[in-house]
Amino acid sequence: MPKSGDMSSRDFSVVAARRIWSPAEKQRIVDQASVPGVNISAVARNNGVAQSLLYRWRKDAAAANPKPPAFVAVAMPPPQTNAVEHSRHLPSLIEIEVSGGRKLRVGTGIDIELLKRIVVALETS
Repeated sequence: MPKSGDMSSRDFSVVAARRIWSPAEKQRIVDQASVPGVNISAVARNNGVAQSLLYRWRKDAAAANPKPPAFVAVAMPPPQTNAVEHSRHLPSLIEIEVSGGRKLRVGTGIDIELLKRIVVALETS
């Protein structure tokens, strides 16, 4: 007579419950979830995907296809004489918001090429 917990007398069958998604299926679902204003939970539920898995796919897709930082051209009028003298005495800062809500504060005298490299590094990290 088998003892309680004795597994040798029982037969078990293992069923694979894990679905294998093709890259095309993943991309189609990620595209659906990337529409502005869409409900991610509804997209996951409608496609039979766990919400956490869909978030992982979106993160993986974003990492595989990084977007270059967007720069906006700004036209400023030439400074007035009084403003130039005044700005020599007060430190001036520019605040730039990058992805993820991070903010970068730099002095107005920063080299533009250096600033571009810093922003690109922050956007890709």
